[in-house]
Amino acid sequence: METEEREERGSGRSQNVVHTLPRSMASVPRFLTGPLERLDPAAGVTQLVVVTADPETAVTLAEAVVRMTGPAGIELIPVTSARRASRLMAGRPVLAIAGSPSDIRDLVRGSHLKLDAVKSIVLAWADEILSGDAEDIEALESVMSELPKDAARIVVTSKSEGRVNAFAERYLRRAHRDLPVDEPDGPAVPVHYVTVSATSRTTALRRLLDDLDPPSAAIVVSSDRAETEARETIRLLGYTSDTATVQVTRGEIAPSTYAVIFYQPPSTRAELDAAVVASPVTILALAESREVEELKRMSRDAKPLALKAPGNAAREKELAMRRELSYALDSGIATREVLALEPLLERYDGIEIAAAALRLLEKERILRHAAQSEARQAQAAPREAGPSFDRGPGSDRGSRGPSASDRGSRGAPDRSRGPSDRSSGGDRKPFGKPRGPSDRGGSRPPDKFSRGPRRDRT
Repeated sequence: METEEREERGSGRSQNVVHTLPRSMASVPRFLTGPLERLDPAAGVTQLVVVTADPETAVTLAEAVVRMTGPAGIELIPVTSARRASRLMAGRPVLAIAGSPSDIRDLVRGSHLKLDAVKSIVLAWADEILSGDAEDIEALESVMSELPKDAARIVVTSKSEGRVNAFAERYLRRAHRDLPVDEPDGPAVPVHYVTVSATSRTTALRRLLDDLDPPSAAIVVSSDRAETEARETIRLLGYTSDTATVQVTRGEIAPSTYAVIFYQPPSTRAELDAAVVASPVTILALAESREVEELKRMSRDAKPLALKAPGNAAREKELAMRRELSYALDSGIATREVLALEPLLERYDGIEIAAAALRLLEKERILRHAAQSEARQAQAAPREAGPSFDRGPGSDRGSRGPSASDRGSRGAPDRSRGPSDRSSGGDRKPFGKPRGPSDRGGSRPPDKFSRGPRRDRT
């Protein structure tokens, strides 16, 4: 038994790991620090492969690695296109790459990626990858089957589920499971979140500050890059360093702050509890769609927040529609339409009938706008030239036939041309009368089958 425990500690426990971590970029150093430290820059080959659900996640992980290692550190090359990555890998050594299962498989099939030198493979996040289509799962299994036996296999998942556990049992021998620390039971924390993309946090922060116009706010950041982006945004809005109303902080929040805005979702419950201690009026977070689930689990009371600009645009549209209906009603109700809809009142309420008619009107408008757009595109497209039936250089004649001058020139043969000109292929008359000696220019003996002049007509 001691031998088995020593073997498990020495080999399996240090190689294959299953991490259960929230789907947030704050979790990246937790599972990528070890594989990055095992890389050997002198080898000059790819030693780390990170499999992601899509190219966007690969780009986000590459940005996180740059923040971890610095501009002069090891790069994690995102594979957004297998063709572009193959050309890039042929030009210089690439130590670490990240991409979707299909792109990684294409690189292996094209001999651009050699898996025999790979020291570590990371699946981030496996629950999202295994929930994809069958082609990606097949590509992932193809890559896993060609890995060296001594390569470390690291699986990252946001939740423990059957597909991930079955995958770990199949491809991760004696895997150590790194479970998250259980959060202490506490009351639910009301949090409003604004859904953003990886590149729209600054825009969402500006719109959020415009909508709230808070008397005081603390913007909580967790990295140097996030701090730089947040400070530039509030400086563009007119908040200076001397203004104490809006501050960027790494976690220190002044008491009685009106609004606490997490530039990135909190990675632990402790960060959220620290915001609650300041007794703010509202707590908000800018979260990507993949981070919303973890935020809901952590706060147990997370709700979306609609910014005013999209809501105002929708309300203006509905107001214009009501004005249009009011104008139609004030101008007089047509008897024919009333008689057509009256039988429906036996089954439906009047407002339901009006709503159905409004839906048909909106559908008709969409179709009409699409037809108008196609018509404008057809008018803007350059017109193609019609087919030309001209065979000679005089293409300006078109299909109207030869001109009078052309007919005259063909009616009067050119006496200046010699026998060689008249015997060319352009003057041959295969369906005309047999040419006599004068037509042949005297250079050819008469045909023995040609008839002479008849005596009765001489």
